[in-house]
Amino acid sequence: MLKSSTSTQKSLGKEDSSESDSGSEAGLEPETDRFGFIVTDGSTTRSVGPPPELVRQREAKWINIIVQWDRIVMKSTSKGSVSLMSLQVKVQCQKGIPASLRAKCWPLLCGAADEMKRNRNIYQYLDSQPALQSWVDVIERDLDRQFPFHEMFLSKDGHGQRSLFRVLKAYTQYQPDKGYCQAQGPVAAVLLMNMPAEEAFWCLVQISEHYLPGYYSPLLEGILFDAAMLMWVLKKTCPAAYKHLQRHDVEPLMFATDWLMCLFTRHLPFNTLLRVWDLFFCYGVRVLLQVAVVLVCRVLGRAEQRKRCQGQMETLEKLRAVRDQVHDEDDSFIAEVCSVPLSPRDLEKQMEKELENWRRSSPSSTFNPRDRCQGFQMVWARARQNEEEQDRKERQKGNLSIPLLRSTSTLSLSPHVIHKSSPKEGKSYPNEGLMEAKDAMRRLTELNTEKVKGVQEERKVFEEHKVEAEIKLRQETEHKETKQMVHNIQTKNVGQVITVKEQNKHVEPRITGNKESQVKETKEKHLGAEPPRCSSKDQPVGDVFQPAEHTMKHTQLNSHNPPQDMDQQSVKCHENEANDQSEMTVNEKIQTQDDRCR
Repeated sequence: MLKSSTSTQKSLGKEDSSESDSGSEAGLEPETDRFGFIVTDGSTTRSVGPPPELVRQREAKWINIIVQWDRIVMKSTSKGSVSLMSLQVKVQCQKGIPASLRAKCWPLLCGAADEMKRNRNIYQYLDSQPALQSWVDVIERDLDRQFPFHEMFLSKDGHGQRSLFRVLKAYTQYQPDKGYCQAQGPVAAVLLMNMPAEEAFWCLVQISEHYLPGYYSPLLEGILFDAAMLMWVLKKTCPAAYKHLQRHDVEPLMFATDWLMCLFTRHLPFNTLLRVWDLFFCYGVRVLLQVAVVLVCRVLGRAEQRKRCQGQMETLEKLRAVRDQVHDEDDSFIAEVCSVPLSPRDLEKQMEKELENWRRSSPSSTFNPRDRCQGFQMVWARARQNEEEQDRKERQKGNLSIPLLRSTSTLSLSPHVIHKSSPKEGKSYPNEGLMEAKDAMRRLTELNTEKVKGVQEERKVFEEHKVEAEIKLRQETEHKETKQMVHNIQTKNVGQVITVKEQNKHVEPRITGNKESQVKETKEKHLGAEPPRCSSKDQPVGDVFQPAEHTMKHTQLNSHNPPQDMDQQSVKCHENEANDQSEMTVNEKIQTQDDRCR
Protein backbone atom coordinates (compact mmCIF):
# COMPACT_ATOMS: atom_id res chain seq x y z
CA MET A 1 0.00 0.00 0.00
CA LEU A 2 2.79 2.36 0.82
CA LYS A 3 4.54 1.56 -2.44
CA SER A 4 1.41 2.26 -4.43
CA SER A 5 0.82 5.55 -2.65
CA THR A 6 4.36 6.66 -3.26
CA SER A 7 4.09 5.70 -6.91
CA THR A 8 0.90 7.73 -7.28
CA GLN A 9 2.55 10.68 -5.61
CA LYS A 10 5.46 10.43 -8.03
CA SER A 11 3.10 10.30 -11.00
CA LEU A 12 1.18 13.31 -9.72
CA GLY A 13 4.44 15.12 -9.26
CA LYS A 14 5.42 14.35 -12.82
CA GLU A 15 2.06 15.63 -14.10
CA ASP A 16 2.44 18.81 -12.08
CA SER A 17 5.92 19.32 -13.42
CA SER A 18 4.74 18.70 -16.98
CA GLU A 19 1.90 21.20 -16.51
CA SER A 20 4.32 23.74 -15.14
CA ASP A 21 6.67 23.11 -18.06
CA SER A 22 3.84 23.58 -20.52
CA GLY A 23 2.83 26.76 -18.72
CA SER A 24 6.37 28.03 -18.90
CA GLU A 25 6.47 27.22 -22.62
CA ALA A 26 3.22 29.08 -23.06
CA GLY A 27 4.68 31.94 -21.18
CA LEU A 28 7.70 31.94 -23.52
CA GLU A 29 5.55 32.68 -26.60
CA PRO A 30 6.66 35.97 -28.16
CA GLU A 31 4.59 39.05 -27.53
CA THR A 32 3.22 40.76 -30.61
CA ASP A 33 1.67 44.11 -31.36
CA ARG A 34 -1.73 44.66 -32.98
CA PHE A 35 -0.26 44.04 -36.45
CA GLY A 36 1.40 40.72 -35.56
CA PHE A 37 4.99 41.92 -35.22
CA ILE A 38 7.09 40.56 -32.35
CA VAL A 39 7.68 43.10 -29.61
CA THR A 40 11.34 43.35 -28.60
CA ASP A 41 11.72 46.52 -26.51
CA GLY A 42 8.11 47.08 -25.52
CA SER A 43 7.89 50.40 -27.34
CA THR A 44 5.47 49.25 -30.05
CA THR A 45 2.93 48.02 -27.51
CA ARG A 46 2.06 51.63 -26.84
CA SER A 47 1.22 52.24 -30.52
CA VAL A 48 -2.48 51.66 -30.13
CA GLY A 49 -4.96 52.50 -32.84
CA PRO A 50 -7.74 55.08 -32.91
CA PRO A 51 -10.51 55.02 -30.29
CA PRO A 52 -13.11 52.25 -30.65
CA GLU A 53 -15.95 54.73 -31.16
CA LEU A 54 -14.14 56.33 -34.09
CA VAL A 55 -13.35 52.90 -35.55
CA ARG A 56 -17.02 51.88 -35.43
CA GLN A 57 -18.08 55.11 -37.16
CA ARG A 58 -15.57 54.57 -39.97
CA GLU A 59 -16.59 50.93 -40.31
CA ALA A 60 -20.23 51.96 -40.71
CA LYS A 61 -19.30 54.45 -43.44
CA TRP A 62 -17.19 51.91 -45.31
CA ILE A 63 -19.90 49.26 -45.06
CA ASN A 64 -22.28 51.74 -46.67
CA ILE A 65 -19.73 52.35 -49.44
CA ILE A 66 -19.27 48.60 -50.02
CA VAL A 67 -23.03 48.04 -50.29
CA GLN A 68 -23.38 50.85 -52.87
CA TRP A 69 -20.14 50.09 -54.69
CA ASP A 70 -21.69 49.18 -58.06
CA ARG A 71 -23.65 52.43 -58.18
CA ILE A 72 -20.56 54.42 -57.14
CA VAL A 73 -18.49 52.88 -59.90
CA MET A 74 -21.16 53.43 -62.56
CA LYS A 75 -21.47 57.13 -61.70
CA SER A 76 -17.77 57.79 -61.22
CA THR A 77 -16.77 56.15 -64.54
CA SER A 78 -19.36 58.03 -66.63
CA LYS A 79 -17.99 60.98 -68.59
CA GLY A 80 -18.46 64.45 -67.23
CA SER A 81 -19.94 63.40 -63.89
CA VAL A 82 -18.45 63.68 -60.43
CA SER A 83 -20.18 61.47 -57.91
CA LEU A 84 -20.49 62.58 -54.32
CA MET A 85 -19.98 58.99 -53.27
CA SER A 86 -16.66 58.84 -55.14
CA LEU A 87 -15.56 61.98 -53.29
CA GLN A 88 -16.59 60.31 -50.06
CA VAL A 89 -14.46 57.30 -50.97
CA LYS A 90 -11.42 59.56 -51.39
CA VAL A 91 -12.06 61.33 -48.11
CA GLN A 92 -12.44 58.05 -46.23
CA CYS A 93 -9.23 56.72 -47.80
CA GLN A 94 -7.39 59.76 -46.49
CA LYS A 95 -8.80 59.12 -43.01
CA GLY A 96 -7.79 55.46 -43.24
CA ILE A 97 -9.60 52.20 -43.94
CA PRO A 98 -10.43 50.21 -40.78
CA ALA A 99 -8.20 47.17 -40.31
CA SER A 100 -11.22 44.87 -40.21
CA LEU A 101 -12.33 45.94 -43.73
CA ARG A 102 -9.06 46.22 -45.64
CA ALA A 103 -9.45 42.65 -46.92
CA LYS A 104 -12.67 43.80 -48.60
CA CYS A 105 -11.82 47.39 -49.54
CA TRP A 106 -8.41 46.95 -51.17
CA PRO A 107 -9.65 44.39 -53.75
CA LEU A 108 -12.65 46.62 -54.49
CA LEU A 109 -10.53 49.74 -55.04
CA CYS A 110 -7.95 48.13 -57.31
CA GLY A 111 -10.43 45.96 -59.24
CA ALA A 112 -9.07 42.66 -57.94
CA ALA A 113 -12.54 41.59 -56.71
CA ASP A 114 -13.99 41.94 -60.20
CA GLU A 115 -11.02 40.15 -61.78
CA MET A 116 -11.39 37.29 -59.32
CA LYS A 117 -15.08 36.92 -60.20
CA ARG A 118 -14.48 36.98 -63.94
CA ASN A 119 -11.50 34.60 -63.69
CA ARG A 120 -12.88 32.15 -61.21
CA ASN A 121 -10.78 29.05 -60.38
CA ILE A 122 -7.76 30.40 -62.29
CA TYR A 123 -5.73 30.80 -59.11
CA GLN A 124 -6.57 27.25 -58.02
CA TYR A 125 -5.51 25.95 -61.42
CA LEU A 126 -2.22 27.88 -61.38
CA ASP A 127 -1.56 26.76 -57.81
CA SER A 128 -2.02 23.12 -58.75
CA GLN A 129 0.39 23.28 -61.69
CA PRO A 130 4.15 22.82 -61.23
CA ALA A 131 6.27 25.89 -61.86
CA LEU A 132 9.67 26.20 -63.47
CA GLN A 133 12.36 25.01 -61.14
CA SER A 134 14.47 28.10 -61.78
CA TRP A 135 11.70 30.35 -60.44
CA VAL A 136 11.03 28.00 -57.54
CA ASP A 137 14.64 28.21 -56.38
CA VAL A 138 14.67 32.02 -56.49
CA ILE A 139 11.35 32.32 -54.63
CA GLU A 140 12.35 29.87 -51.90
CA ARG A 141 15.60 31.75 -51.39
CA ASP A 142 13.71 34.99 -50.72
CA LEU A 143 11.03 33.64 -48.38
CA ASP A 144 13.08 34.04 -45.21
CA ARG A 145 13.84 37.67 -46.00
CA GLN A 146 10.23 38.87 -45.96
CA PHE A 147 9.31 40.28 -42.54
CA PRO A 148 11.25 37.78 -40.42
CA PHE A 149 9.88 39.36 -37.21
CA HIS A 150 6.24 38.86 -38.09
CA GLU A 151 4.39 35.93 -36.58
CA MET A 152 3.16 34.73 -40.02
CA PHE A 153 6.69 34.34 -41.41
CA LEU A 154 8.62 33.07 -38.40
CA SER A 155 8.63 29.41 -39.40
CA LYS A 156 9.83 28.16 -42.75
CA ASP A 157 7.00 25.63 -42.85
CA GLY A 158 4.41 28.01 -41.42
CA HIS A 159 1.27 28.99 -43.24
CA GLY A 160 2.65 32.48 -43.98
CA GLN A 161 5.67 31.36 -45.98
CA ARG A 162 3.69 28.60 -47.70
CA SER A 163 1.00 31.08 -48.80
CA LEU A 164 3.66 33.54 -49.95
CA PHE A 165 5.33 30.85 -52.03
CA ARG A 166 2.02 29.84 -53.64
CA VAL A 167 1.10 33.42 -54.56
CA LEU A 168 4.50 34.22 -56.10
CA LYS A 169 4.63 30.88 -57.94
CA ALA A 170 1.14 31.45 -59.37
CA TYR A 171 2.20 34.86 -60.66
CA THR A 172 5.18 33.39 -62.51
CA GLN A 173 2.75 31.06 -64.29
CA TYR A 174 0.23 33.83 -64.90
CA GLN A 175 2.92 36.04 -66.48
CA PRO A 176 5.61 33.64 -67.70
CA ASP A 177 7.27 36.29 -69.90
CA LYS A 178 7.90 38.53 -66.85
CA GLY A 179 8.32 35.95 -64.11
CA TYR A 180 9.25 36.84 -60.54
CA CYS A 181 10.87 40.01 -59.28
CA GLN A 182 12.40 40.19 -55.79
CA ALA A 183 10.55 43.41 -55.01
CA GLN A 184 7.25 41.56 -55.37
CA GLY A 185 8.04 39.48 -52.26
CA PRO A 186 7.43 42.17 -49.60
CA VAL A 187 4.42 43.51 -51.54
CA ALA A 188 2.80 40.08 -51.58
CA ALA A 189 3.68 39.57 -47.91
CA VAL A 190 1.86 42.76 -46.87
CA LEU A 191 -1.15 41.69 -48.90
CA LEU A 192 -1.19 38.29 -47.16
CA MET A 193 -1.13 39.97 -43.75
CA ASN A 194 -4.49 41.54 -44.60
CA MET A 195 -6.37 39.05 -46.83
CA PRO A 196 -6.48 35.42 -48.04
CA ALA A 197 -4.12 34.06 -50.67
CA GLU A 198 -6.45 34.28 -53.69
CA GLU A 199 -7.38 37.92 -53.03
CA ALA A 200 -3.69 38.69 -52.43
CA PHE A 201 -2.79 37.11 -55.78
CA TRP A 202 -5.28 39.22 -57.76
CA CYS A 203 -4.26 42.38 -55.91
CA LEU A 204 -0.64 41.65 -56.86
CA VAL A 205 -1.75 41.22 -60.48
CA GLN A 206 -3.57 44.55 -60.47
CA ILE A 207 -0.60 46.35 -58.92
CA SER A 208 1.90 44.85 -61.36
CA GLU A 209 -0.22 45.15 -64.52
CA HIS A 210 -2.40 48.24 -64.05
CA TYR A 211 -1.09 50.46 -61.26
CA LEU A 212 2.66 50.05 -61.86
CA PRO A 213 3.26 48.51 -65.30
CA GLY A 214 6.95 48.23 -66.07
CA TYR A 215 8.03 48.25 -62.42
CA TYR A 216 8.66 44.51 -62.26
CA SER A 217 9.62 43.87 -65.88
CA PRO A 218 13.13 42.64 -66.70
CA LEU A 219 14.23 46.11 -67.90
CA LEU A 220 12.57 48.05 -65.02
CA GLU A 221 11.32 50.66 -67.49
CA GLY A 222 8.65 51.96 -65.14
CA ILE A 223 11.22 52.68 -62.42
CA LEU A 224 13.51 54.50 -64.86
CA PHE A 225 10.64 56.66 -66.05
CA ASP A 226 9.34 57.53 -62.57
CA ALA A 227 12.85 58.36 -61.36
CA ALA A 228 12.90 61.21 -63.88
CA MET A 229 9.40 62.21 -62.78
CA LEU A 230 10.53 62.28 -59.14
CA MET A 231 13.37 64.67 -60.01
CA TRP A 232 10.83 67.03 -61.61
CA VAL A 233 8.55 66.88 -58.56
CA LEU A 234 11.48 67.63 -56.24
CA LYS A 235 12.46 70.63 -58.35
CA LYS A 236 8.91 71.92 -58.16
CA THR A 237 8.11 71.27 -54.49
CA CYS A 238 11.48 71.24 -52.70
CA PRO A 239 14.02 73.27 -54.71
CA ALA A 240 16.64 73.36 -51.91
CA ALA A 241 16.84 69.59 -51.68
CA TYR A 242 16.82 69.36 -55.48
CA LYS A 243 19.83 71.70 -55.76
CA HIS A 244 21.67 69.73 -53.07
CA LEU A 245 21.14 66.49 -55.00
CA GLN A 246 22.27 68.15 -58.23
CA ARG A 247 25.38 69.57 -56.56
CA HIS A 248 26.51 66.17 -55.31
CA ASP A 249 25.42 64.17 -58.41
CA VAL A 250 22.85 62.13 -56.52
CA GLU A 251 20.28 60.59 -58.86
CA PRO A 252 16.90 59.26 -57.68
CA LEU A 253 17.79 55.79 -58.92
CA MET A 254 20.49 55.64 -56.24
CA PHE A 255 18.07 55.86 -53.33
CA ALA A 256 14.46 55.73 -54.56
CA THR A 257 14.51 52.44 -56.49
CA ASP A 258 13.88 50.38 -53.38
CA TRP A 259 11.28 52.89 -52.17
CA LEU A 260 9.15 52.70 -55.29
CA MET A 261 9.51 49.01 -56.19
CA CYS A 262 8.71 47.77 -52.68
CA LEU A 263 6.03 50.43 -52.12
CA PHE A 264 7.91 51.68 -49.01
CA THR A 265 7.38 48.37 -47.17
CA ARG A 266 10.93 48.50 -45.77
CA HIS A 267 11.13 52.21 -44.98
CA LEU A 268 7.94 53.16 -43.11
CA PRO A 269 6.37 52.05 -39.83
CA PHE A 270 3.70 49.48 -40.50
CA ASN A 271 0.73 51.59 -39.39
CA THR A 272 1.95 54.45 -41.61
CA LEU A 273 2.57 52.02 -44.45
CA LEU A 274 -1.02 50.77 -44.35
CA ARG A 275 -2.31 54.33 -44.51
CA VAL A 276 -0.07 55.03 -47.50
CA TRP A 277 -1.40 51.94 -49.26
CA ASP A 278 -4.96 53.13 -48.61
CA LEU A 279 -4.11 56.26 -50.57
CA PHE A 280 -2.18 54.32 -53.21
CA PHE A 281 -5.15 52.09 -54.09
CA CYS A 282 -7.32 55.21 -54.32
CA TYR A 283 -5.04 57.61 -56.27
CA GLY A 284 -2.37 55.49 -57.94
CA VAL A 285 1.30 56.22 -58.59
CA ARG A 286 0.91 59.91 -57.71
CA VAL A 287 0.92 58.93 -54.03
CA LEU A 288 4.29 57.19 -54.37
CA LEU A 289 5.86 60.35 -55.76
CA GLN A 290 4.33 62.46 -52.98
CA VAL A 291 5.61 60.09 -50.28
CA ALA A 292 9.09 60.14 -51.81
CA VAL A 293 9.10 63.94 -51.78
CA VAL A 294 8.09 63.98 -48.10
CA LEU A 295 10.90 61.57 -47.20
CA VAL A 296 13.52 63.60 -49.09
CA CYS A 297 12.31 66.79 -47.42
CA ARG A 298 12.55 65.18 -43.98
CA VAL A 299 16.17 64.27 -44.67
CA LEU A 300 17.36 67.33 -46.63
CA GLY A 301 14.66 69.92 -46.05
CA ARG A 302 16.49 72.07 -43.45
CA ALA A 303 19.75 73.90 -44.00
CA GLU A 304 21.53 72.25 -41.04
CA GLN A 305 20.61 68.83 -42.43
CA ARG A 306 22.14 69.66 -45.78
CA LYS A 307 25.32 70.96 -44.12
CA ARG A 308 25.84 67.58 -42.48
CA CYS A 309 25.78 65.90 -45.91
CA GLN A 310 28.96 67.30 -47.49
CA GLY A 311 29.28 64.65 -50.19
CA GLN A 312 27.52 62.03 -52.23
CA MET A 313 28.14 59.17 -49.80
CA GLU A 314 26.88 61.12 -46.78
CA THR A 315 23.73 62.15 -48.66
CA LEU A 316 22.99 58.60 -49.79
CA GLU A 317 23.58 57.26 -46.31
CA LYS A 318 21.03 59.64 -44.83
CA LEU A 319 18.47 58.88 -47.54
CA ARG A 320 18.81 55.14 -47.15
CA ALA A 321 18.33 55.44 -43.37
CA VAL A 322 15.11 57.41 -43.80
CA ARG A 323 13.23 55.07 -41.45
CA ASP A 324 14.74 56.98 -38.52
CA GLN A 325 13.03 60.18 -39.72
CA VAL A 326 9.51 58.68 -39.60
CA HIS A 327 7.99 57.68 -36.29
CA ASP A 328 4.54 56.39 -35.34
CA GLU A 329 2.82 59.52 -36.58
CA ASP A 330 0.54 58.21 -39.26
CA ASP A 331 -1.99 61.07 -39.18
CA SER A 332 0.60 63.86 -39.46
CA PHE A 333 2.57 61.97 -42.08
CA ILE A 334 -0.53 61.38 -44.26
CA ALA A 335 -1.49 65.04 -43.90
CA GLU A 336 2.00 66.03 -45.07
CA VAL A 337 1.75 63.65 -48.04
CA CYS A 338 -1.63 65.05 -49.10
CA SER A 339 -0.28 68.60 -48.87
CA VAL A 340 2.37 68.05 -51.56
CA PRO A 341 1.16 70.19 -54.52
CA LEU A 342 0.95 67.63 -57.30
CA SER A 343 -2.28 67.71 -59.31
CA PRO A 344 -3.23 65.02 -61.83
CA ARG A 345 -3.23 67.57 -64.65
CA ASP A 346 0.33 68.75 -63.92
CA LEU A 347 1.45 65.15 -63.59
CA GLU A 348 -0.07 64.29 -66.95
CA LYS A 349 1.56 67.25 -68.71
CA GLN A 350 4.99 66.40 -67.33
CA MET A 351 4.44 62.75 -68.20
CA GLU A 352 3.92 63.69 -71.86
CA LYS A 353 7.16 65.71 -71.86
CA GLU A 354 9.13 62.91 -70.24
CA LEU A 355 7.58 60.44 -72.68
CA GLU A 356 8.97 62.43 -75.62
CA ASN A 357 12.46 62.33 -74.08
CA TRP A 358 11.98 58.64 -73.37
CA ARG A 359 11.07 57.91 -76.99
CA ARG A 360 14.12 59.78 -78.24
CA SER A 361 16.49 58.00 -75.86
CA SER A 362 14.87 54.55 -76.18
CA PRO A 363 13.15 54.33 -79.59
CA SER A 364 12.80 50.55 -79.41
CA SER A 365 11.05 50.57 -76.04
CA THR A 366 7.37 49.58 -75.87
CA PHE A 367 6.78 51.09 -72.43
CA ASN A 368 3.84 53.49 -72.34
CA PRO A 369 3.06 55.29 -69.04
CA ARG A 370 -0.40 56.17 -70.35
CA ASP A 371 -1.42 52.55 -69.76
CA ARG A 372 -1.21 52.75 -65.99
CA CYS A 373 -4.28 53.59 -63.96
CA GLN A 374 -4.37 56.76 -61.88
CA GLY A 375 -6.67 55.51 -59.14
CA PHE A 376 -9.72 53.33 -58.66
CA GLN A 377 -11.94 55.32 -61.05
CA MET A 378 -9.65 54.71 -64.00
CA VAL A 379 -9.30 51.04 -63.08
CA TRP A 380 -13.03 50.45 -63.22
CA ALA A 381 -13.53 52.62 -66.32
CA ARG A 382 -10.87 50.66 -68.19
CA ALA A 383 -12.36 47.37 -67.03
CA ARG A 384 -15.73 48.40 -68.46
CA GLN A 385 -14.16 49.48 -71.75
CA ASN A 386 -12.24 46.22 -72.11
CA GLU A 387 -15.34 44.19 -71.37
CA GLU A 388 -17.46 46.09 -73.91
CA GLU A 389 -14.72 45.86 -76.53
CA GLN A 390 -14.37 42.13 -75.99
CA ASP A 391 -18.12 41.58 -76.25
CA ARG A 392 -18.23 43.65 -79.45
CA LYS A 393 -15.44 41.62 -81.04
CA GLU A 394 -17.17 38.39 -80.11
CA ARG A 395 -20.42 39.55 -81.68
CA GLN A 396 -18.59 40.62 -84.85
CA LYS A 397 -17.02 37.17 -85.13
CA GLY A 398 -20.47 35.60 -84.94
CA ASN A 399 -19.91 33.83 -81.65
CA LEU A 400 -22.53 36.00 -79.95
CA SER A 401 -25.57 37.58 -81.59
CA ILE A 402 -27.04 38.73 -78.28
CA PRO A 403 -25.06 40.25 -75.39
CA LEU A 404 -24.42 37.78 -72.55
CA LEU A 405 -23.34 38.45 -69.00
CA ARG A 406 -19.64 38.07 -69.69
CA SER A 407 -17.23 37.38 -72.47
CA THR A 408 -16.84 33.86 -73.84
CA SER A 409 -13.18 33.78 -72.89
CA THR A 410 -12.26 30.91 -70.61
CA LEU A 411 -10.57 33.43 -68.31
CA SER A 412 -13.72 35.60 -68.07
CA LEU A 413 -16.50 33.21 -67.11
CA SER A 414 -19.24 34.58 -64.92
CA PRO A 415 -19.54 32.63 -61.65
CA HIS A 416 -23.34 32.93 -61.84
CA VAL A 417 -23.40 31.38 -65.31
CA ILE A 418 -20.99 28.61 -64.39
CA HIS A 419 -23.03 27.78 -61.29
CA LYS A 420 -26.21 27.49 -63.39
CA SER A 421 -24.57 25.38 -66.05
CA SER A 422 -23.03 22.95 -63.55
CA PRO A 423 -24.92 19.64 -63.30
CA LYS A 424 -25.17 19.62 -59.51
CA GLU A 425 -27.03 22.40 -57.77
CA GLY A 426 -25.76 23.86 -54.54
CA LYS A 427 -22.13 23.09 -55.34
CA SER A 428 -19.61 25.44 -56.79
CA TYR A 429 -17.76 24.70 -59.96
CA PRO A 430 -15.04 22.08 -59.27
CA ASN A 431 -11.48 23.24 -59.17
CA GLU A 432 -10.29 21.14 -62.07
CA GLY A 433 -8.70 23.85 -64.16
CA LEU A 434 -9.12 25.37 -67.56
CA MET A 435 -10.25 22.15 -69.30
CA GLU A 436 -13.40 21.98 -67.23
CA ALA A 437 -13.93 25.70 -67.77
CA LYS A 438 -13.91 25.05 -71.51
CA ASP A 439 -16.46 22.24 -71.07
CA ALA A 440 -18.68 24.60 -69.10
CA MET A 441 -18.41 27.16 -71.88
CA ARG A 442 -19.34 24.53 -74.45
CA ARG A 443 -22.44 23.56 -72.47
CA LEU A 444 -23.39 27.20 -72.10
CA THR A 445 -23.02 27.71 -75.85
CA GLU A 446 -25.28 24.73 -76.56
CA LEU A 447 -27.96 26.16 -74.27
CA ASN A 448 -27.99 29.43 -76.23
CA THR A 449 -27.77 27.89 -79.74
CA GLU A 450 -31.48 28.16 -80.53
CA LYS A 451 -31.70 31.80 -79.48
CA VAL A 452 -28.58 32.67 -81.43
CA LYS A 453 -29.87 30.94 -84.59
CA GLY A 454 -33.23 32.68 -84.33
CA VAL A 455 -31.61 36.09 -84.05
CA GLN A 456 -29.26 35.32 -86.95
CA GLU A 457 -32.16 34.23 -89.19
CA GLU A 458 -34.11 37.37 -88.36
CA ARG A 459 -31.07 39.48 -89.15
CA LYS A 460 -30.57 37.63 -92.45
CA VAL A 461 -34.20 38.18 -93.52
CA PHE A 462 -33.99 41.83 -92.58
CA GLU A 463 -30.81 42.27 -94.64
CA GLU A 464 -32.42 40.56 -97.66
CA HIS A 465 -35.46 42.87 -97.49
CA LYS A 466 -33.16 45.81 -97.18
CA VAL A 467 -31.18 44.78 -100.29
CA GLU A 468 -34.37 44.26 -102.29
CA ALA A 469 -35.70 47.67 -101.29
CA GLU A 470 -32.42 49.31 -102.31
CA ILE A 471 -32.48 47.59 -105.74
CA LYS A 472 -36.09 48.64 -106.35
CA LEU A 473 -35.36 52.22 -105.37
CA ARG A 474 -32.33 52.27 -107.67
CA GLN A 475 -34.37 50.98 -110.61
CA GLU A 476 -37.09 53.59 -110.10
CA THR A 477 -34.52 56.34 -109.92
CA GLU A 478 -32.85 55.19 -113.15
CA HIS A 479 -36.23 54.98 -114.92
CA LYS A 480 -37.12 58.53 -113.90
CA GLU A 481 -33.72 59.81 -115.04
CA THR A 482 -34.07 58.09 -118.46
CA LYS A 483 -37.59 59.45 -118.96
CA GLN A 484 -36.45 62.98 -118.13
CA MET A 485 -33.49 62.66 -120.51
CA VAL A 486 -35.78 61.58 -123.42
CA HIS A 487 -38.15 64.47 -122.72
CA ASN A 488 -35.27 66.95 -122.79
CA ILE A 489 -34.01 65.55 -126.11
CA GLN A 490 -37.45 65.75 -127.72
CA THR A 491 -37.93 69.34 -126.55
CA LYS A 492 -34.55 70.28 -127.99
CA ASN A 493 -35.32 68.65 -131.38
CA VAL A 494 -38.71 70.37 -131.74
CA GLY A 495 -37.07 73.73 -131.10
CA GLN A 496 -34.48 73.02 -133.83
CA VAL A 497 -37.22 72.10 -136.42
CA ILE A 498 -39.16 75.30 -135.68
CA THR A 499 -35.98 77.36 -136.11
CA VAL A 500 -35.26 75.76 -139.53
CA LYS A 501 -38.81 76.49 -140.74
CA GLU A 502 -38.50 80.15 -139.69
CA GLN A 503 -35.22 80.43 -141.61
CA ASN A 504 -36.87 78.92 -144.69
CA LYS A 505 -39.66 81.53 -144.59
CA HIS A 506 -37.11 84.36 -144.71
CA VAL A 507 -35.17 82.80 -147.57
CA GLU A 508 -38.25 81.94 -149.74
CA PRO A 509 -39.07 85.49 -151.08
CA ARG A 510 -35.49 85.97 -152.28
CA ILE A 511 -35.53 82.69 -154.17
CA THR A 512 -38.83 83.61 -155.90
CA GLY A 513 -37.55 86.96 -157.32
CA ASN A 514 -34.38 85.43 -158.73
CA LYS A 515 -36.07 82.52 -160.37
CA GLU A 516 -38.80 84.52 -162.22
CA SER A 517 -36.26 86.04 -164.53
CA GLN A 518 -34.67 82.63 -165.20
CA VAL A 519 -38.07 81.17 -166.09
CA LYS A 520 -38.82 83.98 -168.58
CA GLU A 521 -35.48 83.51 -170.35
CA THR A 522 -36.10 79.81 -170.61
CA LYS A 523 -39.52 80.36 -172.17
CA GLU A 524 -38.18 82.85 -174.70
CA LYS A 525 -35.58 80.33 -175.80
CA HIS A 526 -38.23 77.68 -176.36
CA LEU A 527 -40.83 79.94 -178.04
CA GLY A 528 -38.52 82.21 -180.02
CA ALA A 529 -39.77 85.73 -180.61
CA GLU A 530 -43.47 84.88 -180.39
CA PRO A 531 -45.28 86.41 -177.50
CA PRO A 532 -47.01 84.07 -175.20
CA ARG A 533 -50.59 83.43 -176.08
CA CYS A 534 -51.55 81.99 -172.84
CA SER A 535 -54.64 82.74 -170.93
CA SER A 536 -54.64 84.99 -167.99
CA LYS A 537 -55.28 82.01 -165.84
CA ASP A 538 -51.94 80.40 -166.78
CA GLN A 539 -49.95 83.60 -166.57
CA PRO A 540 -48.23 83.41 -163.16
CA VAL A 541 -45.58 80.94 -164.12
CA GLY A 542 -43.23 82.24 -161.46
CA ASP A 543 -45.76 81.33 -158.90
CA VAL A 544 -45.95 77.87 -160.29
CA PHE A 545 -42.17 77.44 -160.16
CA GLN A 546 -41.94 78.72 -156.66
CA PRO A 547 -42.35 75.34 -154.84
CA ALA A 548 -39.70 73.73 -157.01
CA GLU A 549 -37.24 76.54 -156.41
CA HIS A 550 -38.00 76.42 -152.72
CA THR A 551 -37.29 72.71 -152.74
CA MET A 552 -33.91 73.22 -154.40
CA LYS A 553 -32.90 75.91 -151.94
CA HIS A 554 -34.10 73.84 -149.00
CA THR A 555 -32.03 70.93 -150.25
CA GLN A 556 -28.96 73.15 -150.42
CA LEU A 557 -29.55 74.36 -146.86
CA ASN A 558 -29.94 70.83 -145.63
CA SER A 559 -26.66 69.85 -147.28
CA HIS A 560 -24.88 72.46 -145.12
CA ASN A 561 -26.81 71.57 -141.93
CA PRO A 562 -27.18 67.76 -141.66
CA PRO A 563 -30.00 66.44 -139.43
CA GLN A 564 -29.06 65.72 -135.83
CA ASP A 565 -31.75 63.22 -134.83
CA MET A 566 -34.43 60.94 -136.18
CA ASP A 567 -37.33 63.39 -135.70
CA GLN A 568 -35.69 66.09 -137.80
CA GLN A 569 -34.91 63.56 -140.55
CA SER A 570 -38.51 62.36 -140.63
CA VAL A 571 -39.82 65.95 -140.98
CA LYS A 572 -37.43 66.65 -143.86
CA CYS A 573 -38.40 63.43 -145.63
CA HIS A 574 -42.08 64.50 -145.66
CA GLU A 575 -41.06 67.90 -147.05
CA ASN A 576 -39.03 66.26 -149.85
CA GLU A 577 -41.95 64.08 -150.87
CA ALA A 578 -44.23 67.16 -151.05
CA ASN A 579 -41.65 69.01 -153.18
CA ASP A 580 -41.38 66.06 -155.58
CA GLN A 581 -45.11 66.08 -156.13
CA SER A 582 -45.09 69.88 -156.73
CA GLU A 583 -42.26 69.47 -159.30
CA MET A 584 -44.30 66.88 -161.20
CA THR A 585 -47.31 69.25 -161.27
CA VAL A 586 -45.21 72.17 -162.56
CA ASN A 587 -43.70 70.02 -165.36
CA GLU A 588 -47.17 68.94 -166.49
CA LYS A 589 -48.38 72.57 -166.60
CA ILE A 590 -45.33 73.69 -168.63
CA GLN A 591 -45.93 70.91 -171.13
CA THR A 592 -49.58 71.95 -171.48
CA GLN A 593 -48.65 75.58 -172.14
CA ASP A 594 -46.13 74.57 -174.82
CA ASP A 595 -48.75 72.53 -176.60
CA ARG A 596 -51.20 75.45 -176.63
CA CYS A 597 -48.60 77.87 -177.90
CA ARG A 598 -47.76 75.55 -180.73
